[in-house]
Amino acid sequence: MQPSPIIGQVLYNPIVNWTITLVMLLYGPVLVIYLIFKLIGFQGYMSLFRFIEGKSVIYRLDPRVKILLSIVITTVAAITIWWISAIMFIAVMALYSLLSNIREKLRIAVPLILASFIGTAWTESMFAPYSYLQVIFHHVTFLYVLPQSLAIFGVTQGSGSFYVPYLGYVSNPVGITWEGIIYGLQITFRAVAAIASGLLLIFSTPPSDILRSLEKSGLPIELGFTLLLAVSSVPKVLENSMVVLNSLRARGVDFRPRSRNPIMFIRESLFIIRVVIMALVGIVILTLRDARQIAIAADIRAFRAFRKRTYYKDIRMTRMDYIALAVLIALLAAGIYISGLPGMGAVPYNP
Repeated sequence: MQPSPIIGQVLYNPIVNWTITLVMLLYGPVLVIYLIFKLIGFQGYMSLFRFIEGKSVIYRLDPRVKILLSIVITTVAAITIWWISAIMFIAVMALYSLLSNIREKLRIAVPLILASFIGTAWTESMFAPYSYLQVIFHHVTFLYVLPQSLAIFGVTQGSGSFYVPYLGYVSNPVGITWEGIIYGLQITFRAVAAIASGLLLIFSTPPSDILRSLEKSGLPIELGFTLLLAVSSVPKVLENSMVVLNSLRARGVDFRPRSRNPIMFIRESLFIIRVVIMALVGIVILTLRDARQIAIAADIRAFRAFRKRTYYKDIRMTRMDYIALAVLIALLAAGIYISGLPGMGAVPYNP
């Protein structure tokens, strides 16, 4: 059955073509942002940095072992073929079954992972270099052709003549490729394996234990405290943002333009942007006030008064930690060995 030429005339009408192009260029980032903020929200981000005690083996592991887990997973995923990253990702997600309040943890992890898949597949479908796709897949299929002028922005451009659905054969087309989508999904497993292992560390380890483990590993206490303070400040900034935005809502400010009149819609949007910019002043003031309280608390506790600090709860390696450490070293050695085998290393183009 031959494709209808009418569909091709509609799809590749200059106005329709540019409209679809703009939608495609904005689709990936907008959908990723929507997934993150709609499915997770402020409360979800706040719970991301709120530790909940558990009694399973994952909670009893030394924080240094879990930090090493994230490092090894990220390293092996970066140097080996994509399906090894997929196996490690599945294995890490299986460890989530050992977490307490697993439903709340998955409500945070799944949108972040899904957003990674969508964002990367969208990016590679349009921006993966044709030469690398040709090397990896030996064949490139263009699904839709975009305006030729976009080639200067790095949009994938084929070399030769290609058949495009509803358009026919096109020389040196610029557009969306099927292999780019597949390649984007493949390399996303590298990112999500690292994301899942990092979230596992955050979900199963109190921030204070992470600080102690970094200090026992030889990291200067000032640097460790800075990292811990940066992480712990995120939920506080989000909480301050909610306070300011809710106070504006209580005063009658609507953050969604309601008018269907295009001119009024633009005016309402500009007003909302101005209100949000003004709200940032209040958020910064609240954040600086919290920072001042933290500085006073650190001075009262004689931070940096002595070279070595003592802790009420000491961190020591157990037999279980040494077993996990041996497994991670074996995994790293296996990953390095496998990466040197023909066809098992990372592909040439790995952004």
